[in-house]
Amino acid sequence: MKKLFLYILCIAIFQPINAQKPETLTSSEIYFKMEQLNVLASALYIAAHPDDENTHLITYLTHHEKAYTEYLSLTRGNGGQNLISNELGTDLGVIRTNELWNARKIDGGKQFFSTADDFGFSKHPREAFEKWNKASLLEQMVYLIRKEQPDVIINRFDHRTEGTTHGHHTASAQLSKEAFALAQDDSYKITSDEKLNIWNPKRLFFNASWFFFGSKQAFEKADKSKYIPLNIGVFYNQLGKNNQEIASLSRSQHQSQGFGDLSSRGEQIDYVELIDGMPLSSSNLFEGIDTSWNRIEGGKNIEPLVQQLLEEYDFKDPAKSIEQLTKIYTEIEKLPETIWKTRKQNEVKELIKNCAGLFLDFTTDVPCSIPNTPVVIQAEIANRSSHNVILKDVTVNSQKIMINKPLMDQGVFYGDFNTRFTRDDLTDFKFIDTFYDFKNQFNQNNGNEIGLEINGIYISFPVQIQYHYKDVAKGEIYKPFNVVPKVSVQFKQSVYISNSNQNLVIDLMLTNYSNATVNGELLLLNQAQKEVYKTAISLKRNEKNKEICIQKTIADGIYQVHFKEVGNTFANEVKWISYDHIPETFYLKPAQTKIVNFDNSKLKKQRIGYIMGAGDEIPQVLENVGYQVDFINLETLKDGELSQYETIIVGIRAFNTEKALAEKKRFLFDYAQNGGTVIVQYQTDANLQTEGIAPYSIKIGKTRVTDENAEVQFVNSGAAVLNEPFKITSQNFTNWVHEQGLYYAEEFADEFKPVLSSHDFDKKNTNGALIMAAYGKGYYVYTGLSFFRQLPVGNMGALELFVNLIELKK
Repeated sequence: MKKLFLYILCIAIFQPINAQKPETLTSSEIYFKMEQLNVLASALYIAAHPDDENTHLITYLTHHEKAYTEYLSLTRGNGGQNLISNELGTDLGVIRTNELWNARKIDGGKQFFSTADDFGFSKHPREAFEKWNKASLLEQMVYLIRKEQPDVIINRFDHRTEGTTHGHHTASAQLSKEAFALAQDDSYKITSDEKLNIWNPKRLFFNASWFFFGSKQAFEKADKSKYIPLNIGVFYNQLGKNNQEIASLSRSQHQSQGFGDLSSRGEQIDYVELIDGMPLSSSNLFEGIDTSWNRIEGGKNIEPLVQQLLEEYDFKDPAKSIEQLTKIYTEIEKLPETIWKTRKQNEVKELIKNCAGLFLDFTTDVPCSIPNTPVVIQAEIANRSSHNVILKDVTVNSQKIMINKPLMDQGVFYGDFNTRFTRDDLTDFKFIDTFYDFKNQFNQNNGNEIGLEINGIYISFPVQIQYHYKDVAKGEIYKPFNVVPKVSVQFKQSVYISNSNQNLVIDLMLTNYSNATVNGELLLLNQAQKEVYKTAISLKRNEKNKEICIQKTIADGIYQVHFKEVGNTFANEVKWISYDHIPETFYLKPAQTKIVNFDNSKLKKQRIGYIMGAGDEIPQVLENVGYQVDFINLETLKDGELSQYETIIVGIRAFNTEKALAEKKRFLFDYAQNGGTVIVQYQTDANLQTEGIAPYSIKIGKTRVTDENAEVQFVNSGAAVLNEPFKITSQNFTNWVHEQGLYYAEEFADEFKPVLSSHDFDKKNTNGALIMAAYGKGYYVYTGLSFFRQLPVGNMGALELFVNLIELKK
């Protein structure tokens, strides 16, 4: 039997899966979509990260130009920071991917990703290409161009400006320029079973913007003679919105990056520069390109049919257009196979569905199911037009059931269908790690469909299975339906700190997603897969987050946990990513942890106060070390209350995210003056809630050291922070991940003393990574070193330095 795997792969991974009640467009929105039928233009927008795209221009292309528009983000943004939680790395990549799908759903574009990993900020494309497989990325871009056949390609970044922006940015533009030429080169071969002909995109543009000039004022004064102006301040009457309003909604989906946007109205000019291809004499990016039906053999017969459709459209009764739409669908079916035949048939199918007011719904009354367990899929299919429709068949989990039921005016079909999913049907988020994964983005196979006969024409509509229920406060709720493994196993911490010859307490959590009791064994394995602990476990039906505590003396290393029952082994955590603004999804995360040894006998302080900012995992690490860590509520904090702590730590971006610090920062200054130690981790130079983040002047810059292996030199090797309680040497800066530091102090008062200096390969030395000032009886510290990345992965060198900062005392 054909499995559901391909459907899930396509829908759950590569398309926006915002669960929602099936909706139909208004009559004005339908007409707006109809106008697109006579436009056969396409554009490809290329950048590096999920938040790099110009939603204003993408909206303009999809809405004003009616062009089929795609956005290729080379990465998923997993190397950035997160303003809505402390989830970083892989988790952040899943969040930003879903945010991008949300954005495209609003601005009308289509979304794709490459295999490039966002390993963090880089200053030069050379750094990017050292870690990326340039040849593979070029092959992916050429594949995309030949497969999707864009008429024009637009780069967000300038391929000529190495070293002036993020290295990923420049690299994306350089790759695009090379791919633009290679896509037309018959000698360039792609590793693929498909027969893809060369494709000649007609133009390659660079999308210029004010931020490339430093400020809007500088851009206004700049010479723009080489740029092509586009007035994107278009008002769309049928939608009741202008271009900027739609684009701002799209841009505001990037919540994890903090890119909520204001809408605007009136004229707005965007600029592009022609980099390669056909010359241009106007602001029409598709000038001289045949974007009519004439570009398809036999297509000239379609255009007058569409024109007739538009002229005869009845805004009061869109169903009157169904007959003409089915005629257009039939005529398109006669055309030779091309990408435009597929695209336009899909557009016509959606128009038929909306004109008929079709309600097509597959739901379950359970949020998830495990493999090989019966699931009831409820179908609701309604024809809300006066047009006769016949429900021919229903396909659930690739199993087709013949129905042959007429759905007359306002006719509704209800039916329950039993199915079982298999292990191949798990709906976990799939990452694009290989060229095969990349190509799967273009496969639109569906295992859940509803087949209808309309005007004698058979049309099949893909339908997503969703979890449907009533919330007594919110009413009708739709959420994604998921197929999950039976058992999830996880360590509560990704790193455990152990002390020599002492029992280590390891906390585990197990979840049983099945409706039956599960009995098995829990195994703790070392890196050599040798069993170091075993115990029998019983999980009740649907038991969530059962805590298991192991106390054992255990050596340093990487450990895995397995749950074994007869015939099955479960070695993954079902890691849920759940936020209100994106669909709930999960990925399978190997259940493993790192155990490292740390001598906490040298610690003198006990109680630490922590002011959380944008979110990080340092407090958990410090508790593992042996400190008591209390989170400080700034809203209720009163004068003098900080005195109960021996050190105060300010989390990353706290001065950017916590408004209360504008007033309560004086408590920090007083605390240090009275003998306490304040450690302020990196803050950004933009959107500070208050000007002064320290008792002495300090200016945060954009300086960072992206090379995590950059050599470190000590300004004063005799300083206490480098010697007590741990001796800090260059070895403490080995095995760092992602970066060495970011947002260093660029300028600072003489009272601040730098501790160390380092630099990237093509930059001058910088000493703003860690600066300390004696203030009254205590210390005030600012550091851009990326402790928030190093400590959660168990980097002992970074931990020793951080502990030395905590233990500072005059």
